[in-house]
Amino acid sequence: MGFSQADITSVAPPVFGNGLATFSWTSTAPAGTWYQVYLNLTLVWWGQVTSTTVAIPSAVASVDIGTVGPGEQMTSFASSINGTNRFAELSWMGGTYESPNIAGFYIYSGAAPGAAVSYTTPIGSVTAYPQSIYTDGFGDGGFGDGGFGEAASNYSYTAGPLAGGFWNFAVVAYDTAGNLSTPQTCTVLIVAPPLEPAADGNGVRMYYAYTASTFEATLTWNASPSA
Repeated sequence: MGFSQADITSVAPPVFGNGLATFSWTSTAPAGTWYQVYLNLTLVWWGQVTSTTVAIPSAVASVDIGTVGPGEQMTSFASSINGTNRFAELSWMGGTYESPNIAGFYIYSGAAPGAAVSYTTPIGSVTAYPQSIYTDGFGDGGFGDGGFGEAASNYSYTAGPLAGGFWNFAVVAYDTAGNLSTPQTCTVLIVAPPLEPAADGNGVRMYYAYTASTFEATLTWNASPSA
């Protein structure tokens, strides 16, 4: 059967508080149907009722609620959901062929879509060998992937949520002495609608002004942080 939203007729505005969000919805599916909830295309809940409270990430780019068949409730159908994905999945190869004392990798990006990579402060880092467990060398990694006769390991990092557009990234290896490698760069296209209006210092996104003589209310809101 897979994931379907055909039976979801309405979704109420979520209620947020203390790092949690409560979602509720109506459905034409019969009693006993299994439902799933995805946040940022990650399966976070399944059950047979039409409401749930879940922990939320620091930023929510997409929420998808739908039904699945019996026995499928624990299966992730994220790859088949036609939702918004504001996250860039970066992957690269590295290892001791770059430096025998390699410690990890810094990830850098531009500050906005189309902006050049800023190397002032990394947006994240990945440790080369957690707990000093080497994943390359003789018989490990991909033989010859790091150069003639040398092996390499695979690494990845997820950046986001991001506004729609072309984002520039760079990965820089560093060793225990603080030496940096030549950046490996790439560009990722994020296809997504604009984010909700930005909140001001008081958390307000929309304002209104009422004109008593004409009985009219005028609504204004802050600009979206994405294009």
